[in-house]
Amino acid sequence: MMESDIDVLRKRIEELEKENAVLRQNSGVAGPVDSVAVPPEIQPVFQRAQETVSSYFRQLRLEPGKGTIEINDERYVLVRASTLSKDFLQSVQGLYADRGEEEALSIGKNLLFDVSHVLGINDARNFHHKMNLTDPLAKLSAGPVHFAYSGWAFVEILPESNPVPGNDFYLVYNHPYSFEADSWVRAGVKASSTVCIMNSGYSSGWCEESFGIPLTAVEVSCIARGDKHCTFIMSPPERIEEHLAHFHKDAQGVRGQGHYTIPTFFQRKQVEEEMQRARQMAEASAKMKTDFLANMSHELRTPLGAILGFTGLLKKTAVDKQQLEYIDTISQSGNSLLGVINDVLDLSRLEAGKYTIRSSVFNVSELMASLHRMFMPMATGKGLRLDQYTDEEIGWDLNGDAARLSQVLTNLVGNAIKFTAKGSVGLFCELVKENDQEVDLLFRVQDTGPGIPPDKIDMIFDRFTQADMESNRQFGGAGLGLAISRQLTELMGGELSILNRENGGVECVLTIRLPKAAVGAGQVLNGEGLGQELVQRQYGSTGQYGHFRQSSLQPRSDKPSVMIVEDNPINQKLVGIMLTNNSYNVVTAGSGEEAISILTGKTGHQPVDLILLDIQMPGMDGYETCRRIRADLGINVPVIAITAHALDGECEKCYEAGMHDYLAKPFTEEQLLERVAALLNKKGNEGPLVNLDFLRRQSGTNDKLLTDMIQLFRQQVPEQLDKIRDGLANGNVLAVAQAVHVLRNSTGFFGLTPVLGDDLLAMEREARTDGSAIRLAQMFERTEPIFRQVLEELETFIQTKSR
Repeated sequence: MMESDIDVLRKRIEELEKENAVLRQNSGVAGPVDSVAVPPEIQPVFQRAQETVSSYFRQLRLEPGKGTIEINDERYVLVRASTLSKDFLQSVQGLYADRGEEEALSIGKNLLFDVSHVLGINDARNFHHKMNLTDPLAKLSAGPVHFAYSGWAFVEILPESNPVPGNDFYLVYNHPYSFEADSWVRAGVKASSTVCIMNSGYSSGWCEESFGIPLTAVEVSCIARGDKHCTFIMSPPERIEEHLAHFHKDAQGVRGQGHYTIPTFFQRKQVEEEMQRARQMAEASAKMKTDFLANMSHELRTPLGAILGFTGLLKKTAVDKQQLEYIDTISQSGNSLLGVINDVLDLSRLEAGKYTIRSSVFNVSELMASLHRMFMPMATGKGLRLDQYTDEEIGWDLNGDAARLSQVLTNLVGNAIKFTAKGSVGLFCELVKENDQEVDLLFRVQDTGPGIPPDKIDMIFDRFTQADMESNRQFGGAGLGLAISRQLTELMGGELSILNRENGGVECVLTIRLPKAAVGAGQVLNGEGLGQELVQRQYGSTGQYGHFRQSSLQPRSDKPSVMIVEDNPINQKLVGIMLTNNSYNVVTAGSGEEAISILTGKTGHQPVDLILLDIQMPGMDGYETCRRIRADLGINVPVIAITAHALDGECEKCYEAGMHDYLAKPFTEEQLLERVAALLNKKGNEGPLVNLDFLRRQSGTNDKLLTDMIQLFRQQVPEQLDKIRDGLANGNVLAVAQAVHVLRNSTGFFGLTPVLGDDLLAMEREARTDGSAIRLAQMFERTEPIFRQVLEELETFIQTKSR
């Protein structure tokens, strides 16, 4: 670089330094008249504001080397005026040209007003705090002066203004040198409407923060449009139109009616608040609906359970043929009503988003075989052939919601049998395609019934709809089953369609994609249990045309004692008769408090082997009662929840409270006895625990495979029990969960699920949720002796086989 060039640079630097010094010296010199014009009666307040603000802006620091501008330790930025006015509005008009010029301009103005209004609020809040301003008018007075010092505009407040707190606040003011109007004038462009939007937003935001009331401002005349002044009116938003009308109603006609834009910031804010209120009301309504469903479920299912229960008991007494017909009619009608109640509850849960898809490992072949067995009595009772086929290429366990899939297929098969008078019904499952991770399955349910009229098939999935009124009169039903089935299918990611077959009848097609289960991923769900439960749920305990298989479990011979905790005397009596008739001793309690009193001996101690516990009781409900029994009394006998609540999540809540099982009202005598006997057999079954039927079916004639599986299990059990002991001793609940999971995967092969399944599941849940070490130890104390008995039985089996 030449010496002369260096001299030029030095000279320029000196000039800039002098300019910088002048800026610092003069930054706060101008008096109040130079920065704001106000009526005489409020001038003293604004005089003090001039002194306050000038003192603030004296602390100006420019450091181009750092790219910073600081005023009173606050960083500021300089922005070219037109960027936030003419250029911005024209750019927005270009972006939204398809909306039309007026709407595009409105979008730009609304955005500028919203941003500047918030800027004004925050700048005012910060400035008031820094300068210790508390009086509303003093806070406001700093705004116009601050406005001038920061380059927005010069403010002239007109005499008719009334800056007071409350709904009478009214401010009329001019901006002779507005930066927004100036940007249009300097560019030589005449605006078609008022353009000082940021001035309106910022000033109303500052004054809103000063007085603590909502305010908005409207520019009624604009220099950029060719008017003499940039004039603004500010007031509470609900009075702005009133003030605008009064402003333009001039007797001399001098002001006339101008064209101006009222900012919609407050309208949008009101809309947002209304939306928030609507959302809160919707949430409250949803909660009320859920509570209503829970209560109605209880109120409907409880008396219905008594009707069906006593009908079942009455049927077992000495009645003649005509009386038996009457009893069957009552039972069928009650079960039909129960089906409608279940459908309405299902539909309500779906609408409320309360249905949860729960993935678990299941076997499609077992599920299909289970449905076939469950529906066979119904089909046979009508003289129908019931076919079932599962593609042999489906050789994997799958992950999916077996319960929901079963519910859909149960509805489809049940409908097919109901509407078919002669011929056959078929249930088929085919493999469409598969890869290493997942499979596409196609389920078909076919019948030889009358089919669906072509003009009705499009509405077959509508709620409360059947193909025709004749079907409704002949077969009954609420017309909800198919609507629920389609929604459940879609929740699982599948599709459900219905079409008429060429040779008569209907075909329902369900397609679904399911992931393959990893080897050893978990205990395979028993398809038969799912199928039976769903068929009974839909068609009653015996179906309409025959009896289902009863449980092979029998109560112990020493008359175990069962406590019934139930506030409803009718239900208490019903369950008591069911148990007494089957050789159980019964102890009753009408409330949770009474149950605690009996168990603690306050009203005569009576040891019990099992507790049947109603959930919805006044005072101490079932959940709290169970927690007290476990935590306070230290009693670990099996507890079965009995509840008319049929909502999702009820079962999980029962397990979390410490219960072993869950029985929804209304239930049959067979269902009750099966659950009770299953849990009591865990405690003291004198017969063998191991059942090798499943392994024998799987191994066929291969005795060596059967023996190898038994020996592998005999080796695995002690290893995993040791890991559980070590985990409990060291506080390693993850190790406990992993060991329990391994045992859960194996016990089903040896028929131990009814004996150990619930306890192991409860242990794994407790461990995986960092549950109580004491509860885990108590659970282990219950299960370890059972495993020892299992190992002894298997050892005896091996020794006998080797002889």
